[in-house]
Amino acid sequence: ARVPSGGVDHAYITNALLAELKTSLTPHADKELRSIYFGGGTPSLAKPAHIARIIEHANRLVPLANDAEITLESNPTSAEVGKMAAFKAAGITRYSIGIQTLDDSVLQRMGRLHTGAEGLAAVDRAKALFSGRVSCDMMFGFEGQTLSGWRQDLETVLDHADSHLSLYQLTVEPGTPLFRDLNAQRVMLPEDDAQAQMYEAAVELCGARGFRHYEVSNYAKSPGAQSVHNMGYWQGRQWIGIGPSAHSRFTDPASGQRLRTVRIPDIRRWAQNCMERGHGTGKTEAIDGAEAKQEAVVFGLRMLDGLSNEQFMRGNNSSVASGREPLAEYLCMERVRQHVRDGYLRSTGDLDHLAPTERGLQVIDSILLDIIP
Repeated sequence: ARVPSGGVDHAYITNALLAELKTSLTPHADKELRSIYFGGGTPSLAKPAHIARIIEHANRLVPLANDAEITLESNPTSAEVGKMAAFKAAGITRYSIGIQTLDDSVLQRMGRLHTGAEGLAAVDRAKALFSGRVSCDMMFGFEGQTLSGWRQDLETVLDHADSHLSLYQLTVEPGTPLFRDLNAQRVMLPEDDAQAQMYEAAVELCGARGFRHYEVSNYAKSPGAQSVHNMGYWQGRQWIGIGPSAHSRFTDPASGQRLRTVRIPDIRRWAQNCMERGHGTGKTEAIDGAEAKQEAVVFGLRMLDGLSNEQFMRGNNSSVASGREPLAEYLCMERVRQHVRDGYLRSTGDLDHLAPTERGLQVIDSILLDIIP
């Protein structure tokens, strides 16, 4: 759920979210909700009472599993930290904190309103309330960052970390101010080799502290600490996004067709549509068999545990697919075998299971381009 909160009427937006929830979840009333994720924008600026209403409404429409994971993304400002206990009372069971970096000058350039010290203090506070269910987000590869600086920051964060870390390499999207600054050479990011060393340092340092690298950017102290919600994406499960710009992937109960939907990005247009027609969907597309197969491999091989043939065949099952093609028949097997020999992939049986090695996970994007037809 994307819960916008800046410069808008909280009650009006919450009612729009509730209307969209009802329209979107009612057809799936025979299912069970395994997770709810409040992310996108800054949902922790929302009122805890409104978060509670959304959780309660979702549970009435589709029952929450007994062990359902309900995550809230938060920035570590004093205002948001002050509401942490109220969010727990509202039903939040997992807390994700966007520290990003401990370098205050970089935080200022990013437009963040917290300091590195406040980030660490927020983690400590969250651990007291959500012990074993706290995640920290960090970023590497930004301007001026060095390998030694990254290692020092990460060691400090690990001193405070609870059970989960998400460590993202900075990505530059076309059309963004950073993209334009890079093209104009106003900004210089670390070289590719330096960023690769930062990635390797993260694997090393987290591993030494008992955090297993289970997905390209994610580390957990135990399987139970892994993000249930994000695992749903990578394992090809169904999800429904609520709120402006939210994306969904689900099978339509009426037609059996796998669909992709995108909500209207403009918050006021989205809210008006929700109140008038029950949802703010801007685009709906059918996912054909070829795309479903590709998605299953791309998402599945982001995880160190990889993808089983059973998962692949379940993931590519759509009403327009001509049967269920096994993994070994879909992929370019000559290239798969070469990557196995080179130590980038590992497989069992006649491709009953395929997974990247730690070495392969670092370059998984190029491997995917090589093995997917």
